[in-house]
Amino acid sequence: MARDQAAEMGEAADLPLGRQRPSLAAVRRWVRLELVGEDTDAVADVLLVVNELVSNAYRYTSEPSFLRVAVERTKIRIEITHDARAHPPLRKVSRPQRGYGLVLVARLSDRWGVDRAHGGTVVWADLPRVT
Repeated sequence: MARDQAAEMGEAADLPLGRQRPSLAAVRRWVRLELVGEDTDAVADVLLVVNELVSNAYRYTSEPSFLRVAVERTKIRIEITHDARAHPPLRKVSRPQRGYGLVLVARLSDRWGVDRAHGGTVVWADLPRVT
């Protein structure tokens, strides 16, 4: 199926995560393959957001379940599902080494948020899709 046809139908792909923590490089490779044919700058932004959300999921939860990438007509949605019940903190940058990841997610995304689902949490971000 061609990517533009898939985008019209809201195609999504899931990468299982879990205790066998994949390298962030492997996660980025998977995302790049899922986004073949998409605008290079849009993919670069998606990769930054994915990197941050996957890193946070492993840092703040016991076991993330999966990463989902969904290409839709006007956006690319990233979702991380995990078992944590607390919302991730969005704080002012006080130290240059840490604490600004979700600020970056907020700046690169049209929208982002945290939803409760089936006893767990979904952290998601919608990034603009260049068509």
